[in-house]
Amino acid sequence: MPGTRTLLAIALLPFLAASSSAQQMQPQPQQLDRVSAIRAECFRQANAAAQAQIGMASANPAATAAGNSVGANAYYTCIRKNGLRR
Repeated sequence: MPGTRTLLAIALLPFLAASSSAQQMQPQPQQLDRVSAIRAECFRQANAAAQAQIGMASANPAATAAGNSVGANAYYTCIRKNGLRR
C-alpha cells in the first residue's frame, strides 16, 4: 500500500502543475510597459478624433454623443491595429 507521502504528492500534483503554468502566463514587466504605451497612444489619438468631431466646447448633447462614438471607434481600431484586445 502506498505511503501517506506518496498519496499526498499524487493529490497535490494537479495543483502544483496549475500554479506553475499560471506563473508562466503572467506578462513580463517589459510587455506591460509596451502595452501601456500603446494604449496611451491610442487613447491620445481617440481624444484627438473626438475633439475634431465636436470641437473644443459643445453644449449640444447630440454632438457630444457623436464625438464619444467617434473617439471609441478610433480607440478600438487603434488597439486592434496594434494587436491588442479590449
